[in-house]
Amino acid sequence: MKIESFETSKTTEFGDLLSQRKKDKELKVGLLAGAYFEYYRMWGDAYEQQIRDDMDVVAENLRKRFKHVVYPGLADTMDKFARAGDIFLEEEVDVVVLCQGTYCPDYMPLETLGRMKDVPLILFSTQTEPNVDPDMDYPQIIRDSAIIGLTQLSGALRKMEWFNTYRPVVGWLEDQEAYDQVERYAKTAMAYKNLQNKNIGVVGHVFRGMYDFEHDKTKVKGKLGPNCVNIQVSHLVDIWEEVAENDILGLVDEVKGRFKIRDLEEEDLYKAAKLAIAMRTLVERFNLDALCYLGQHHVEQKTQTTAYLGSALLQENDIMTISEGDVHGVTMMLIMHLLTGVAPFFGEWGGFDYERNALMIEMHGFADPRIAKDPNNIWVTSSPENWGYTGKGFSFEFTGRPGPATIGHFIDDQEGYRMIISKGEILDLPSLRIREVNLRIKVDKPVKEYLVELLNHGFSHHTIVGYGDLTEELSYIADLMGIKKVFL
Repeated sequence: MKIESFETSKTTEFGDLLSQRKKDKELKVGLLAGAYFEYYRMWGDAYEQQIRDDMDVVAENLRKRFKHVVYPGLADTMDKFARAGDIFLEEEVDVVVLCQGTYCPDYMPLETLGRMKDVPLILFSTQTEPNVDPDMDYPQIIRDSAIIGLTQLSGALRKMEWFNTYRPVVGWLEDQEAYDQVERYAKTAMAYKNLQNKNIGVVGHVFRGMYDFEHDKTKVKGKLGPNCVNIQVSHLVDIWEEVAENDILGLVDEVKGRFKIRDLEEEDLYKAAKLAIAMRTLVERFNLDALCYLGQHHVEQKTQTTAYLGSALLQENDIMTISEGDVHGVTMMLIMHLLTGVAPFFGEWGGFDYERNALMIEMHGFADPRIAKDPNNIWVTSSPENWGYTGKGFSFEFTGRPGPATIGHFIDDQEGYRMIISKGEILDLPSLRIREVNLRIKVDKPVKEYLVELLNHGFSHHTIVGYGDLTEELSYIADLMGIKKVFL
C-alpha cells in the first residue's frame, strides 16, 4: 500500500508529517578566545602562557555550565582564527562566546565570524580582577584590555551590519554573575533555535470576532518559528468515538483520586475523560508539540463537553495547549516552556485590583496542575460558560503559586509582529471561587496607567504568564525573530 497524507491515512505513517517528534537539540557552545601575537615578542613566553591560562579559566567556567563546549584553543594568529571557524562549522555550534585575553584587532575575529553569520554571538569582555591594581605594570594593562578590542569589534559589526542581535556581557575571569548572564543568553538562543522545530496542531479556527489574534501560518513560520498543522475536527471526533471504555473509567477514577470535585455529575466526568483521552491520542498520532483548538461551537459541540481536562493533562505532559484558536499565544507558551521547563498560564486580562495594584488574570478553565499554589487544593467544577454541550461541562479552579512572573504575547498588525513583555509578581492569595483558574499579578506601574498603556499599544486580549523574570530572555528572542517589542 502506498503511503498517504495524514488527512486520509488510517496508519501512523504519513507522507506529509514527520514520523517522530523532533527532540530538542542539546546546546553546543563555541568559545572563541583571542589574543594578539605581537605582544609575545614584546614580553616573552611567560606572558604568552599567562594569556593562555587566563582563557583556560573562561573555558573551564563555561564547561561547568554547558555539557558541550567546543574550544579550539587560543587564537592569536589569522590562521588560528580561520581554523577556529572551520571547527565551529564542523561541530555545528549553536552559539559563539567571544572573549579576548589581550587587545585583539577586529580583522582577526572577523575571519572566524565571517564563516558563521547566522550563529548567535555573545561578546564577553573579561579582565583578570574586578578592581584596578595600583601597582600594575603595562603588560598587565594589556592583559586587561579586552574592552578595547571588543569595542573596536562591536563598532565594526555595527558598520558591517553583521550580528545585529549580539549580546554583550562584562565581568572578570571568575565573575560568576557574568557567566550566569552568558548562560542565560546562550540558553535563550538555543530555545529560539528549538522553537523552529515545533509543530502546533490547529483544530478549528479563531473564535469569531477575535481579529486581534487572527494569524497567517506562513508568517508564523517565517517570523516566529513553529509549524502550524491544520487538523480537521473530524480527526479528533473519529478518535473520540473509538476511545475504550476501560480507559475512560480509569481516567475518571484518577480525577476522583487527585482533585476535589464540586457540582459535577458522573456523566460530566465521563465525557471530560473521554475527550481528554482523544486529545492525547491525537497529539501522539500526529507527533505534535502543541495543540491549539476552538472549543466553543466546535469541539465542545461535537463532543458535548469542554476540553479543559484534556488541556490540563496535556500541559502536565509538556504539550502546550490553548483554546480559541490562539496560535500566537501557544507560540509564547512554547517559548516560556523552552526557557524554564515549566508550563505557563494561558488566560485573559480580567480586570484589576486597585488596592493591590494588581491585574486579575482568568484562565479558560485549565492550567498545568503542577503549578497550582496548593496541589492538594485543586477543585474541578462545572464550567461557568456553556457553548452548546449538555450537562455541566468540566473546569479547574485554583490559583498559581506566588512568585515573580512574566507576561508575554504577540500581535501581528500593520507594523508587523510585536511582542509584549511585562514583569510582575503572582500574589500569595487564595483562589477566587469562580470555577476558573485565576491569578492576581502585581505590576510595577500604577495599575490603571498600566492598562491605559496596554490599550494604547493595542495587543491581544489573551495573555501568557510564565514563572520567573523572563524579560531579558524574551527581549533577546524578539531580536532574534527580528520583531518589535513593547515593555509594560
